[in-house]
Amino acid sequence: MTAKEENKLSMYLAVKVVCDRNTTVWQSLPAFADAYADFGTRVVNIQNLSQAQATKVTGLAADKLQLRKTMAATACEIAAAVNAYAKKNKNNDLDAKTRCSLSSFMTCRDTLAGTNALNQHGLATANLANLAAYGVTAAKLTAFKAKIDAYTASMSKPRDAVGSMSTSTSQMKAEFHAATTALRDQLDALLPQFSSVNAKFVQDYQNARIIVDSTGGGPQTKPTPPEKPV
Repeated sequence: MTAKEENKLSMYLAVKVVCDRNTTVWQSLPAFADAYADFGTRVVNIQNLSQAQATKVTGLAADKLQLRKTMAATACEIAAAVNAYAKKNKNNDLDAKTRCSLSSFMTCRDTLAGTNALNQHGLATANLANLAAYGVTAAKLTAFKAKIDAYTASMSKPRDAVGSMSTSTSQMKAEFHAATTALRDQLDALLPQFSSVNAKFVQDYQNARIIVDSTGGGPQTKPTPPEKPV
């Protein structure tokens, strides 16, 4: 949600507070009641979409990071065991290929981390017959491969979520448009009918319709004339 949209949502919520506090004033006017019900639905939809946008990518990125840490820890454990075997047997090539650290897995690019883990898995698999004494077993390598697969699968999820967020963004814009239309074309237009019944409600409503810039710039849009739909 953009800063402009956040400011507009704050205005919507302020209007809801005023209207909810004065249901006895406007509930006898069906057109106002219908428009307010539609407006309220739009506001809830906006809030739900905003929450989904805020949590989805963040959660997936955190999951990917945890899977990467788990994979890296196992990769380093197995690589260290294979490296010990290589040193014991003066296998300089294997020694060089199994030198890695946790930081090297955590600081490289996402795809490279997965590739490096697969390389360590391959080296251990190729020498498995000689690694029992070093604590490397077929079961351990199977579990290691499962961790690699889980991490690899997680890499595309945040990107996919960003793609789905573009759809959510379009939906949110539509909800903002509908909410503003309900205010401008219905509630604002019907509001004068309550001037003689409850002038305070009218004034409170108009005050709530002012959009305040939350960045500190002060009021940006006054209720007369109302703002256009986004």
